[in-house]
Amino acid sequence: MTCDIPNAFVQTEIEQKESRERIVMKIRGPSLEILVDIDPDEHVELEYGKRSLYVIMLRALYGMMMSSLLYYINFLEDLKSIVFKVNPYDPCVANRTVRRSQHIVAWYVDDLKSPHADSKVNDEFLS
Repeated sequence: MTCDIPNAFVQTEIEQKESRERIVMKIRGPSLEILVDIDPDEHVELEYGKRSLYVIMLRALYGMMMSSLLYYINFLEDLKSIVFKVNPYDPCVANRTVRRSQHIVAWYVDDLKSPHADSKVNDEFLS
């Protein structure tokens, strides 16, 4: 089985601890204008003659440097919670035994490969 995890990064929360730095995103240009049209906000600032909006990110966003790492940590916790063990030679491969056969999950960012002798195991894994 192969699949893509839909909205993988958006499902990944960014911890908001006082001891950690926050991830701040600056929005300008057409994206800002769309947001202002949807919800006018007094937080829009004028910088060097251009309108800007700074937001604290609560969820990972594709393209952010930390997104892949945060998603990886979150995904790994999910796999470990259902008894997968990470391969010591490749941190993007995990294994477990289901119905006396090996169930392997290999992934690259949000793309998954998951072979098992019984296809129903993969169906259960996806649900």
